[in-house]
Formats: sequence, structure tokens, C-alpha cells
Amino acid sequence: MIIANGLYFFREAITNCRRAILMTGVTVSSIAVSLLLIGSFFLASLHLESFLKRLQNETMITAFCNHGLPDNDIQRIAGALSGLENVAECVIISPAEALADLFLDKEDQKLFAQVESENPLPYSMRLKVKSDKLIDETTKKIKAISGIESVQYGEEAVRRFKGISDLFWMGTLLVTIFLGLASFFIVYNTISLTLFLRKEEIIIMRLVGATNWFIRMPFLIEGLIQGILGAFASLILLLVSYKFIAARIALLVPFFSMDIDSTQLWKIFAKLFMIGIILGISGSLFSLKDLSQFSKNAAK
Repeated sequence: MIIANGLYFFREAITNCRRAILMTGVTVSSIAVSLLLIGSFFLASLHLESFLKRLQNETMITAFCNHGLPDNDIQRIAGALSGLENVAECVIISPAEALADLFLDKEDQKLFAQVESENPLPYSMRLKVKSDKLIDETTKKIKAISGIESVQYGEEAVRRFKGISDLFWMGTLLVTIFLGLASFFIVYNTISLTLFLRKEEIIIMRLVGATNWFIRMPFLIEGLIQGILGAFASLILLLVSYKFIAARIALLVPFFSMDIDSTQLWKIFAKLFMIGIILGISGSLFSLKDLSQFSKNAAK
């Protein structure tokens, strides 16, 4: 009995989709476009977060020593820095090396030759940290070491990228809500239109004793089918466009990697698939509240 009813509900849902094929196409397309945009924002946010994390992991702390310190003090400072818990590597940058890094352009070589004998730059220590989460604590310990004049690690750049990442996630959430509501109302209107077109048939079914859920199930399955088709279409478009865009960006911006973990990619696909199903079913459920009007008509 259950299998027979299930087959009947499924056949009715397919029949409903065929009867209103234009509206079904519009609904599926709307869900697909909405999920495609939502997925694009998800991927962009994921890449931005990945880039920020890589930037933080590659953060180098530069500690500048007081000018004119003797070699034994430089070695003492280097030993103290290497002994810090969060410091993975400490490289001593001499004034000559710092000046060479400063004047890389060929036109500046003449200026480099003029100031080489009176180099104003101090010794500096380039530090690689083990964890970017402890970077603030590490900089405080570095500043406390005698002979250190200042510490820099691109704090402002990291903070700005973090702000951009948070703002992008907020934008993704708002876009998801907006597009989700738009798709929801499209599914709602489609099912409502189908109910109106089958008004007399539904009244007859009520008169012969059909329950609300027996009448509703084909429409719920119809919304489910629309959600699944929209989700599949969006996933295919998203995968194809992602590979194309990733290849283009790799050529234009080599340092910005578009490679992300396949597990994260499948999680995004699973989320989009579930959102599509929820949109289809929820839109159908809300539109089926109109069955109460048919019940009154049947009673009359």
C-alpha cells in the first residue's frame, strides 16, 4: 500500500511538472541561478579566508636593533630571540644586506655606492613564527629584550584582510537570505498556480474522502523535484565555471592560489544541494495552506 501510494504521488508530481512545464522551467532556473550565486559567494569567501590564513602563516616579524650595537650584543639578541617559544627561525640581517635589499633598482645603485660607507641602517632580525595566533604575545616579548628598538610584522595589513574577510562573509549571508527568499516565493507561486489550475480536481478528491496529506504529497514531491533539479543544474554550472575561472586567475595572478581542499568543495556542494531541497519543499508547504479554501468549497 505504501509503495503503491508512493508511486502514485511520484507520477502525479511528474504530471504536474509536465502540465506546467513553463512554470516548472522558470522555478528550476530561478533556484539554479540563486544557488549558483550563493555558491559563488561561498567559494569566494573560502578562497579569501584561505588566502588570509596563508598570509598569516607566512607573516615574518622584523625586529630592529638599536643603531651602533657591537657584535657581541647582536649575537646576544639573536640568541634571546631564537630562545622564544614561538620563534621557529631567526636570521640576522646586517646593515649592508638591508641596504642592498633597499636599493634593488639599477638606477639606485649609484646612491647605494654613495651611502655604503656611512650606512644609517641598524642590524635587524627576521623572525619566522610557529603560530600566528601567538604573534601579539611574541612581539611583546621581543620588545622587552634589551637592545631592540622597534618591531614590525605587517599588523595593519593582516587586520585589513581580516576585516575584508569578515565583511565578505556577512555579504554572503545577506545574499544567501535574499536569493533564498526570492527562490522560495517563486516555488510558492508556482505551486499556488498549480493548485488553482487543479481546483476542481482537488474539490472532487475531498468529496470522495481524500485526506489533506494525500492531496498534498504530490505537490510536496513536485517542489522536491524542482529543488533537486535546480541544485544539480547549479552544481554543474558552478563546477564548470569554477575550473574556468581558476585557470584564468592562475595565469593572471600566479601568487593567488585557487586550490582548495576537495573536502571543503564537497561541503559547499552538499550545502547547496540541501538549500535547493529546502527551498523546494518549504515553498510547497506554504502554498498548500490554500487547501483550506478548497475544503470550504467542497463542504458547500
